Amino acid sequence: MIWSKEYLKKNYIKLLVPICVVLVLAYLNYAINYAVGYKLVYVHHSHAVAIILWVLLGFFQLELLVYWVLIFLVGPGKSPVFPPIDLYSENNKGLIPLPDLFFCDEKGFPYYCSNSNSIKLERSFFSKDVGYNVIKFDHYCIWIGQPIGQDNYLFFMKFMMGFLAFFIIVLIYCARFTRESIQQGEIDHNFIALFVMSGFWIIMIGCLFGIHLRYVSINMTTLDEITINQRKRYNRWKDARKNPNMPSWMKTKHPPRKETGKRYVNVKHKTGRAIVRYYIDERPFDMGFRRNWINLVFNGNRNHGKDDEFYTLWRLAAAFVVFIIPFIDIPFSFRGKLQVKDDVEQELHEQENLLAKYTVYSSVVNDKFMNMIDEKLKKNSYSAPGYLVETTPQNNQSTIDKDSI
Repeated sequence: MIWSKEYLKKNYIKLLVPICVVLVLAYLNYAINYAVGYKLVYVHHSHAVAIILWVLLGFFQLELLVYWVLIFLVGPGKSPVFPPIDLYSENNKGLIPLPDLFFCDEKGFPYYCSNSNSIKLERSFFSKDVGYNVIKFDHYCIWIGQPIGQDNYLFFMKFMMGFLAFFIIVLIYCARFTRESIQQGEIDHNFIALFVMSGFWIIMIGCLFGIHLRYVSINMTTLDEITINQRKRYNRWKDARKNPNMPSWMKTKHPPRKETGKRYVNVKHKTGRAIVRYYIDERPFDMGFRRNWINLVFNGNRNHGKDDEFYTLWRLAAAFVVFIIPFIDIPFSFRGKLQVKDDVEQELHEQENLLAKYTVYSSVVNDKFMNMIDEKLKKNSYSAPGYLVETTPQNNQSTIDKDSI
């Protein structure tokens, strides 16, 4: 629970930032609603214009409050605890039967999270802030005070839209009535603070919102982008060290985090298994612009579980409408979450095994990625699983995710 003593004890420093945000908003409300809205606009200009200001700011602050609460109440999305995968096909009912495809390390072992004692789903990440593996982890938002993942990502996007609209209204009113304030003898110093804060937050939130619009369009996460940038930095560092004209002090500089960008999938091939390599920037989960946006709004931010007939142009247009208009997305978000639960129960009823649950909570890869795998398998561009040579069933161990936080 986010309000438990254990959570508050571990996260009290991080919670100070959202508290400061609330205090700043309290001052902004005083400055724009009273110092500008009442003392200047209402008293000396127009009652109607002041009332419009109060109504607009009240509405968008209500939106902020509702979505902020929902981000906490819904949470980022908790991954179930999964037992190891049955790598040796022992038909052990306590293990997950071998999927046709799963993400792995270079030797073919699935990723294992030692913090939660569970097989790690692709794109999941252990967050100490909530104490579990977050499905489709995006980032920890220090301004909100909560990790952002699959379940609360849409609410996070709507929160940013409300915040951005709030500061745009503040900036417009300040720009419109600055001259009137100066004509009264001296500019109200609250105008300076409002210009600085609204300008800063419009730039920051606008850039962040634009970045996440791109992430939605290509089904990417902040963590994916960080990893790609780490690969670029590491490659630049390696290339620089090969330069003979490089100064000696740069050669001894502490190297960046090693990130080659190589990733692996363990796939079914003929009567055995094959390990196929790919790179992190190939975006295996990108289902296309239309499907990505429809999945965000109408499919609980999952990238599978619906038939092709579901992804129509009409539903894409409806997704944009739901995305833009405040509050009407809330029932769709909860419906998507309930749909995941129904899918799990249905699959378990039909198959009665752990593989069904594992499949429902996992992400699927796109057709382009599957074609790449098929081409590599045809060209024999793959390797055999290392665990079939280097280990025995008695010491079957999965790769521990050392980067979990």
